Amino acid sequence: MELVKIYEELASTAVNSVKIDETLVKIVYNSNIDKEYTFDCDNTDEFNTKLSNTLTNKESVGKFIHTSVKEGLIVPSK
Repeated sequence: MELVKIYEELASTAVNSVKIDETLVKIVYNSNIDKEYTFDCDNTDEFNTKLSNTLTNKESVGKFIHTSVKEGLIVPSK
Protein backbone atom coordinates (compact mmCIF):
# COMPACT_ATOMS: atom_id res chain seq x y z
CA MET A 1 0.00 0.00 0.00
CA GLU A 2 1.38 3.38 -0.98
CA LEU A 3 1.70 6.05 1.69
CA VAL A 4 0.24 9.32 0.50
CA LYS A 5 0.91 11.85 3.27
CA ILE A 6 2.26 12.06 6.82
CA TYR A 7 1.55 15.00 9.12
CA GLU A 8 3.73 15.17 12.25
CA GLU A 9 4.67 17.81 14.83
CA LEU A 10 1.23 19.34 14.52
CA ALA A 11 0.34 22.49 16.44
CA SER A 12 -2.39 20.51 18.17
CA THR A 13 -2.96 19.71 21.81
CA ALA A 14 -4.99 16.61 20.90
CA VAL A 15 -3.41 15.09 17.76
CA ASN A 16 0.23 13.97 17.55
CA SER A 17 0.31 12.70 13.95
CA VAL A 18 -1.86 11.77 10.97
CA LYS A 19 -0.87 9.30 8.27
CA ILE A 20 -2.96 8.99 5.12
CA ASP A 21 -2.65 6.21 2.55
CA GLU A 22 -4.95 5.03 -0.26
CA THR A 23 -7.87 3.89 1.92
CA LEU A 24 -6.82 4.43 5.54
CA VAL A 25 -6.20 7.31 7.92
CA LYS A 26 -4.03 6.54 10.96
CA ILE A 27 -4.12 8.94 13.89
CA VAL A 28 -1.93 9.12 17.00
CA TYR A 29 -3.34 11.24 19.82
CA ASN A 30 -1.13 13.07 22.32
CA SER A 31 -3.00 11.37 25.17
CA ASN A 32 -1.35 8.04 24.19
CA ILE A 33 1.43 8.38 21.61
CA ASP A 34 2.06 4.61 21.71
CA LYS A 35 -1.36 3.79 20.22
CA GLU A 36 -2.30 4.36 16.60
CA TYR A 37 -6.00 4.53 15.69
CA THR A 38 -6.96 3.38 12.20
CA PHE A 39 -9.90 4.76 10.26
CA ASP A 40 -11.32 3.64 6.92
CA CYS A 41 -11.64 6.44 4.39
CA ASP A 42 -13.31 6.17 0.99
CA ASN A 43 -12.05 9.57 -0.14
CA THR A 44 -8.55 10.18 1.21
CA ASP A 45 -7.98 13.01 -1.30
CA GLU A 46 -10.90 14.95 0.21
CA PHE A 47 -9.71 14.20 3.75
CA ASN A 48 -6.15 15.27 2.90
CA THR A 49 -7.35 18.52 1.32
CA LYS A 50 -9.58 19.36 4.29
CA LEU A 51 -6.80 18.55 6.78
CA SER A 52 -4.33 20.66 4.82
CA ASN A 53 -6.81 23.58 4.80
CA THR A 54 -7.37 23.13 8.55
CA LEU A 55 -3.62 23.39 9.16
CA THR A 56 -3.18 26.33 6.77
CA ASN A 57 -5.99 28.24 8.49
CA LYS A 58 -4.58 27.33 11.94
CA GLU A 59 -7.88 25.72 12.91
CA SER A 60 -8.28 22.91 15.44
CA VAL A 61 -7.02 19.56 14.12
CA GLY A 62 -8.80 17.71 16.94
CA LYS A 63 -12.10 19.36 16.06
CA PHE A 64 -11.56 18.54 12.37
CA ILE A 65 -10.92 14.84 13.21
CA HIS A 66 -14.01 14.74 15.45
CA THR A 67 -16.16 16.34 12.74
CA SER A 68 -14.76 13.96 10.10
CA VAL A 69 -15.79 10.95 12.21
CA LYS A 70 -19.20 12.45 12.98
CA GLU A 71 -19.88 13.16 9.29
CA GLY A 72 -18.61 9.72 8.21
CA LEU A 73 -15.65 10.99 6.17
CA ILE A 74 -13.50 8.63 8.25
CA VAL A 75 -14.88 5.55 9.99
CA PRO A 76 -13.12 3.69 12.82
CA SER A 77 -11.74 0.37 11.50
CA LYS A 78 -13.19 -2.72 13.13
